[in-house]
Amino acid sequence: MRVGVLDTWMNERYLSFWRAYLAELGVEVLVPRLPASEALARLEEAWPRPARLLAARVLELKARGAEAVLVPEAVGESPRGSGQCPWAVDPASMLERELSGLPPLWRVPPERSGAVLGLAAQVGQGLVQNPQEVRRALDATRRLLVPYKPPAMPHSARLLGVAAMPYLLEDPRLYPELVHAAEARGWTLARPDASPERLRDEGARLGLKIDLPTDLEFAGAAHYLGRLGRVDAVVLLACDHCPAVERLARRIEAKMTKPAAVYVLGDDPEEALVRVERAQG
Repeated sequence: MRVGVLDTWMNERYLSFWRAYLAELGVEVLVPRLPASEALARLEEAWPRPARLLAARVLELKARGAEAVLVPEAVGESPRGSGQCPWAVDPASMLERELSGLPPLWRVPPERSGAVLGLAAQVGQGLVQNPQEVRRALDATRRLLVPYKPPAMPHSARLLGVAAMPYLLEDPRLYPELVHAAEARGWTLARPDASPERLRDEGARLGLKIDLPTDLEFAGAAHYLGRLGRVDAVVLLACDHCPAVERLARRIEAKMTKPAAVYVLGDDPEEALVRVERAQG
């Protein structure tokens, strides 16, 4: 059995456990090989950039013989915030709707916690049909079920915080133009170093009447960065082809007390950076 795994869309939050667990079960684990820029160039659909990379990865794994692919499960349902952008809410269902002939997509929660054990046992039993082997594999890998810890923030004289939906924020390959433009102007980009749970709590304090966890993390990332004295300004990064996320970003911007600007993928990042610098005075 060959199972594909992703290198994007919050993969840092769950992949280490699943990759090790599947290997313990004797499953051949396939990982993407194409550079992200090349994968993105192969799809020209008018989808949000994170969705294009996700779809390109699934198609690549399919072409290499994956008989199933692990994908993040839906984040919930809501008429508010990004709830009007189906890619943001349920990427697996969108893949199945937009792409024909895919291998089965196995939905897993983007987290490493004890709550995953039941699903892992179910998946393992379906793969090997041997409860003893499943227990052995779980015993060998359950040590990896520890909460996701974001990387530490960099040290720099000019820190520019970046807040976005987590599936975008955690993959800088999706916004290289912002990275390069910021570096050229002497900025160092910084993601929040707080846990997803803390960011959701921070986001709830803004009073935006949003409830999807990813929306709360976006708002919470901005609020958290805005409270840090070492962060000079904040860029609110929004997906292209997703008006609901752009509207959410602008609502967050209106709540910021620190210099902030919205940057939509595909626009000129220089414009957002100039706005931030002017707001600094």
